[in-house]
Amino acid sequence: MCGRASGRCGAERRLLAWAKHTGERMNRIMAALAAALVLTALAARADETLGVNAFPGAANLPLLVGQHEGMFHKHGIEIALSHPKGSVDQLKGLMDGKYAVLLTALDNVVAYHDGHGEADLGGPIDLVAFMGMDTGFLSLMASPGTKTIADLEGKTMAVDALTTGFSFALQELLARGGVAKDKVSYAAFGSSGARWKALSEGKAQAALLNMPFDLVASDQGFVKLATVAQTLGHYQATAAAVRESWAKEHPAILVSFLRGYRESVRWMVAPKNKDASIAILHGELPDLDAAKLARIYALLTDPKQGIARDLAIDPKGAAMVLTLRARYAAPAAKPAHDWRGYVDLSYLARSRK
Repeated sequence: MCGRASGRCGAERRLLAWAKHTGERMNRIMAALAAALVLTALAARADETLGVNAFPGAANLPLLVGQHEGMFHKHGIEIALSHPKGSVDQLKGLMDGKYAVLLTALDNVVAYHDGHGEADLGGPIDLVAFMGMDTGFLSLMASPGTKTIADLEGKTMAVDALTTGFSFALQELLARGGVAKDKVSYAAFGSSGARWKALSEGKAQAALLNMPFDLVASDQGFVKLATVAQTLGHYQATAAAVRESWAKEHPAILVSFLRGYRESVRWMVAPKNKDASIAILHGELPDLDAAKLARIYALLTDPKQGIARDLAIDPKGAAMVLTLRARYAAPAAKPAHDWRGYVDLSYLARSRK
């Protein structure tokens, strides 16, 4: 007990009161700091919008899943998805700063990296692939009544562009079917949807079409003569690409995109998410019936021929792209011998850690 004359007891009381006051003040400070950090993080996440440009089609399902199920938001980014009219339009949009990431043909990456793209961009650009995607799900579709590839001699082929994209894959399919390059004519129409329109209107008699345009064409009596995947075995049709200069300035955003995309693929291929994935696909392709949507989903999730689950570049498939370009491109547009010169997988490696 402290006496009236004792100053020790009063000092202890004052010390306890000071400690209590200080503790409450620190708690308020820490709470305010935590709230500020949350608000700062949310503001930063809201600002990280990544522009992605991809051709319309079923192969965009991982992007749609990531948007719908929040995989990209989980990693601090939002995706602004847009579609090009064709590869020329796509590359010009990249150079104009409309978006940073392209989902495009690996052949386009090679061509524009070397300065031999269809669009005149003033010379080579620092374009590289940073992620592998698929074999393109490309089918050679021809007018009703066509029996074999040989029947296409003298006909018009609809392509995206004359010197890039899948034009050389088409020439290889024709060659293996006995039709030389100079025995047909080529007309550039742009995306797969535009090629299907040209085919359906009789402006061309054959074209490589991806899903779902090949299925729609089949329903209307057009004939599937071959597929790129079955004919070539290995072919890296589609890849994600970016300018090296942009990637070096925004490495965290690119790694976040890769992590979100990979999680989207994992979610999409999980059997328990089949119905939900098909529902998301239906939202993108509302005109297709349930049977077609289920078939598309099965093709997209096929372990061997579907979307690449590890997001890697297929070495044999990439080598095939260079082989075909060397075989069919003009002499001045021959690519380098090593596909690794057109790829930067360092961001993919970082996303796996």
